[in-house]
Amino acid sequence: MKKASILALLIITISSCYAQNDLKNWNSVQLNLSLSKKMDVNIGHLRSYNISNGFASEFNQSSLGIGYDFTRRFSVSSGVIIGGFSPSDGANRLTIRSTYKVPVADILVWSNSVQGELHSSKETHYKYRILYITKLTTKKRFDFLRLRPSISYSLYYNIGGNPIKYYDQNDNFAVEQTPDGFHRGRLSLNLNSKITKNLSVSLYGMMQREFNLFSDDYHKINVENPVSGRIVRPFNNYNVLGLTATFNFDFIKRSQKVKTTKANEDSNL
Repeated sequence: MKKASILALLIITISSCYAQNDLKNWNSVQLNLSLSKKMDVNIGHLRSYNISNGFASEFNQSSLGIGYDFTRRFSVSSGVIIGGFSPSDGANRLTIRSTYKVPVADILVWSNSVQGELHSSKETHYKYRILYITKLTTKKRFDFLRLRPSISYSLYYNIGGNPIKYYDQNDNFAVEQTPDGFHRGRLSLNLNSKITKNLSVSLYGMMQREFNLFSDDYHKINVENPVSGRIVRPFNNYNVLGLTATFNFDFIKRSQKVKTTKANEDSNL
């Protein structure tokens, strides 16, 4: 109970810090289908609201993905994310991810993933992205609410998109090019509770910060145009409180049960 209270407090804290940044709410529903011992299919839908702006609706996003476990530690997944139909909805994108998991002191699981993304032309800030995602989660659930906490960090490398005009220290035009580089990070704390055999619910807090990590002067974002005086590609910093409901259905166990029942019936003939 005490551990769960501390983790819940951390989630609230991470999403409430830096009050000058918008606080958003992301709610999603997912359906996980286990088609075999190694293959899963995931279908999901996400709705985003801006709490700082009177809970105004921001975007809708649907997803379809498939994953395959080559071993207990190594898996690959791919999917498509559809941004929706309104002008405010995000761009469509294709994703592919590889993940490797290792146990830590027999109490934690540490996973590291590399994800590649291809975005549609509606996304003007980048064409491609490469993500590195590292995550720590408990190996077993707590007795209290069958909770499994986790913490993760995602680092984003942007490639392509609309170019930016860069100027030298004397405000003379230098070059026009895309601001390729590490420009975004996301820190997340998650509490996952297994409500029933087929339903789990996650409460999470996420903090997004953008930056110019290892970027030279001609690959930065959030730069001032000396001609217009405006900030080009400003940092998009915000915090999220999210809730995800996941429905899990394991068809491989069900089919094995049906086969066993049928075999028993046949043996009694």
